[in-house]
Amino acid sequence: MNSRHVSKIIPFLLIIIILLTSFAVYFNALFNEFVYDDNLQILENGWIKNVRFIPEIFSKNAWGYREELSNYYRPLMNIIFMFNYHIFGLKPWGFHLMNILFHACVSALIFIIASILLRKSRPSALTPSPLFPFIAAMLFATHPIHTEAVTWISGIPELSFTFFYLLSLYFYIRAGEGLKSGYLYSVLSFSLAILCKETALTLLIILFLYDITFGSTNDRFRNYLKRYTSYYIVAGIYLIVRFLVLGGFAPIKRHAQLSFYQYAINVFPLFAKYLEKLLLPINLNAFHVFHPISSIFETKGMLSFGVTASFFILTFIALKKNKVAFFCLSLMTIPLLPVLYIPAVGDNTFAERYLYLPSVGFVILLALFLVSIKSKLRRGASILVVVFLLLGVYATVTVSRNRDWKDDYTLFTDTVKKSPDAAIPRNILGHILSEKGWLDEGMQQYRIALALNPNLVEAHNNLGNAYYKKGLLDYAIREYQIALFLNPNDRDALYNLSVVYNIREAIHSQERK
Repeated sequence: MNSRHVSKIIPFLLIIIILLTSFAVYFNALFNEFVYDDNLQILENGWIKNVRFIPEIFSKNAWGYREELSNYYRPLMNIIFMFNYHIFGLKPWGFHLMNILFHACVSALIFIIASILLRKSRPSALTPSPLFPFIAAMLFATHPIHTEAVTWISGIPELSFTFFYLLSLYFYIRAGEGLKSGYLYSVLSFSLAILCKETALTLLIILFLYDITFGSTNDRFRNYLKRYTSYYIVAGIYLIVRFLVLGGFAPIKRHAQLSFYQYAINVFPLFAKYLEKLLLPINLNAFHVFHPISSIFETKGMLSFGVTASFFILTFIALKKNKVAFFCLSLMTIPLLPVLYIPAVGDNTFAERYLYLPSVGFVILLALFLVSIKSKLRRGASILVVVFLLLGVYATVTVSRNRDWKDDYTLFTDTVKKSPDAAIPRNILGHILSEKGWLDEGMQQYRIALALNPNLVEAHNNLGNAYYKKGLLDYAIREYQIALFLNPNDRDALYNLSVVYNIREAIHSQERK
């Protein structure tokens, strides 16, 4: 076998290693149960159980099966759940398997895209070494920050949109290299990506940045515009449909107590925290409490502003010095922009799963840094030892973190321990404890949750249920009434209140006899 054949076989062997590694580090997640929002989005989701609901899936918001308002239009999320249901039923391992397969495919795509970027940055090299893209893909496959997206079944929007996002980028690059129908495949992949998650719209910026970074200087603006037209048409149609379905761009506004100035300055600590978790993925948590700053001149504000400013200065320098580094830094930043818009994100303002796509830029950049050091040192093998040690640490932390997502009890016990001042996890843990028969322990969690947030309707309703189970009907009625005062449209509280009223009236009637 000559060297030419070997050079063709090696990439395929490396991709197989990447796929096997991606599966291996998440193998223990196959034994996990449905947790957190999985219970609502799968077990209580009637849409996924019958294909006749497909028109509703595409004409309502992501939680339309519950007749609830939402800021999310993600029809392919429910289509994927429907596919899983019809293949695996309600067996959690089947849903976990789908997440792991998506993650493995994304990891392989990173190897392919990183290989192309290396070739474009060094056009004189006939056969660039596969070491750089291989390290990048392996770092991505094992990085602990991905556990929320991969191990949590409801993280499928992150996995699926990232896969189609990168696939669209790949076909766009290949189309520029002469691949027939490349633009068509790229636009189709982009269409699928935005139906998985709205963040995929940022691809429009990434494609432009790719062109100005690696494109030909002889290419005219008119040629760029011609290439982008199909993407903008698809994006325009999506935005119109999304607006009509949701009744607005983001009808539910979070943290309404903050001013526009506070929305703006809190972007800096959020962005700095995302960078921190990429660099140091420890103390991973399913619910990070958002503590907004009120002035940029607070210590936290100034430090985070300094970190953000330094990052963008580094990006500007990279634009002049290293094309791949600039593109990677852009890929870290641009997909984060939508989740930095605080009014539109969920109660969990900072979420680790939002780093799934941005980490693509991070791992390629980290691999580039490690390989560049190796090339400058006489003992380059020592860098490879560092790489393998880092991969070992990443894999160990990932496997360990998967266990925290085993079931609701382990997940929210861990979450409350790490975020003791978070009301929502306290309320959820209280419900879990109550369902296990530990009513007093559950009530304690409800009371702590209400001390942290007296306006948490679900906690009032759950505490009312606990009082009802203990036979304290008057206390139960009081909690249901508070819940209805806070939200007159709460159907659970209204139903529970009517049940307890009827029971109390029956008891009083019996006593009068």
